[in-house]
Amino acid sequence: MLGENFALPRTVYVTHIPAILLVTGFISWIAGDETGMVLAAAVGGAVSLYLMWDWLLAEGPTRLSTIMAMTLLLGYGLGAVNTWLTLPRGGLTVAQFFGGDEGNYARGMAMVLMVSAVLCLVGELYERPVFGSEFRLPLDQRTYVFIVLGTVAVIGGFLSKSVGYGGAQTSGERLSVASALITWMFPPLTALTVAVFLSTHGRFLKTLTGICALILWVLLMVTGRRNLIYTAMLAFFSLRLTGYRLRGTFYRKAFLITAALVFLFVGVNAFMLLRLAGWQFAHGQATLVQRIEMTVSWVEDGSAFRRATDANQANAEKRTFVLAFFADVLNGSMSHTPALGQDAAGYTVMAIPRVLYPDKPEEFGEEGLADDQFGLTYGDAPNSLLTNGATDFGIIGVFAYPLLMVGVFRFIVGVISRILPVFSLTFITLGMIFVPLQTESHIQAYLVTVRNVIIFSFILGLFALMPRISLRNQ
Repeated sequence: MLGENFALPRTVYVTHIPAILLVTGFISWIAGDETGMVLAAAVGGAVSLYLMWDWLLAEGPTRLSTIMAMTLLLGYGLGAVNTWLTLPRGGLTVAQFFGGDEGNYARGMAMVLMVSAVLCLVGELYERPVFGSEFRLPLDQRTYVFIVLGTVAVIGGFLSKSVGYGGAQTSGERLSVASALITWMFPPLTALTVAVFLSTHGRFLKTLTGICALILWVLLMVTGRRNLIYTAMLAFFSLRLTGYRLRGTFYRKAFLITAALVFLFVGVNAFMLLRLAGWQFAHGQATLVQRIEMTVSWVEDGSAFRRATDANQANAEKRTFVLAFFADVLNGSMSHTPALGQDAAGYTVMAIPRVLYPDKPEEFGEEGLADDQFGLTYGDAPNSLLTNGATDFGIIGVFAYPLLMVGVFRFIVGVISRILPVFSLTFITLGMIFVPLQTESHIQAYLVTVRNVIIFSFILGLFALMPRISLRNQ
């Protein structure tokens, strides 16, 4: 269903990249200081940029394992390099500034490289690409109708306050079914709509999809900066599925990259202004309308750009350093007994719909478990499959959890490809790709996606049975 021409394993992914990552990781582990951490982070960041270029712009094969390796190196590697380069520390090392240990950070970064090396090697040898190189999504009436209906659903989510500032909105401590489903479909719908808009010919459908793409992208700005960044990457990938060719067209690539950067610049600054606006109210509690009104007042008095730029700069200096929690959890797992599955079990419970488990706990936090298990004091920290694995089973879990989640997702794609029609299968697969595309996707995000895939398979299956609605193109 997703194509027949699949790329064979490539030498650079089987030997060169794994060798570079493993050797650099061993050096960083042995060095055990800031120099070793920075070296590993820089090499990992450079490899991540190569993987991104090869996948998005050179239209390389799509393997979930390679995407996961790319995003781990991107988030942990380039994030650490950015903090090391931009954070004013007054002569202190990054570890001294954050109150951490240089050895822990160096070993943590080394482990990121080693896990990514294994993902590239194992994925290239054993994971078949998700889409065939010749696959094209048919741009028929059902595709356009789904885009329109999906856009209406997202708008309805905002009007009903199921979705708002920061994404899904809860009622008390509980997330509604509408909030969960709209939030999950929002990024892949936006990415697909942008790709369809660029690939569509004909005045009416071009205008219709363009309006939908603009609405979705503006609303996506409200949900968060990471959503914007990862959705832009997913949109670039979606272009090839609609037949929009990037390979060998330098000016087209340059135009699209420039346009994406402009949209990201506007979106990131807009979201930061909405965040700052919320702080003007008691306890940071403000409605989306109140945030927008405050932001508009800053635009009118000419202070909006300065406020957003200053806040983004200060935020980027520290927030990109997501390595600390993983490094400390990894170190703790080597000196204390790991949680032995408690972390995965807690997130599994949280992913179960409340209708099936009415008495499930209101919330679960890996940070609290890790703090108790290893004597840490984080309370709140960036989670990922690496922190999940380290918390539960130490180094073994760090290697096992990413491979396990890739295996689960590939199995699901194989199952639904035998059931769903092409469009439904493509949309759900894009939603699944969006999860490993994010560095801070933990086990619950993967399990929630499995749950949502089941629900959306049913919904899209019914959609495929609906009578055709004719949209005339001119």
